[in-house]
Amino acid sequence: MDEENAKHNEILKAVVDLSEKTDTILEAIGHFSDKTEKRFEGIDKRLDRIESNMVTKDYLDEKLSDLKGDLTVSIRKEDKKLLTLVNILETRKVISREEANAVLALEPFSQNR
Repeated sequence: MDEENAKHNEILKAVVDLSEKTDTILEAIGHFSDKTEKRFEGIDKRLDRIESNMVTKDYLDEKLSDLKGDLTVSIRKEDKKLLTLVNILETRKVISREEANAVLALEPFSQNR
């Protein structure tokens, strides 16, 4: 019976040791989990800030379209100035009709007369 008690005591000691090691492991996992959760909270806040400041494709498309329209209006105004200047130069016989037509045929808004 002493031998049986010794085996039971040995098993009991092994269970207690295992229990203590398990508690240590669980404590380490809990500590790691807390730190990891705090890091993810920080990352979530940073992502929220990035998303709130991020430009969307639709917004960019709209702004580029607006810019294209504004540029087209400006270029058309300059084109009218050029047309007026070419007409004045042609009227005063500074340039010939062929030269005037050559200038007016140039891009972006070519005109034929």
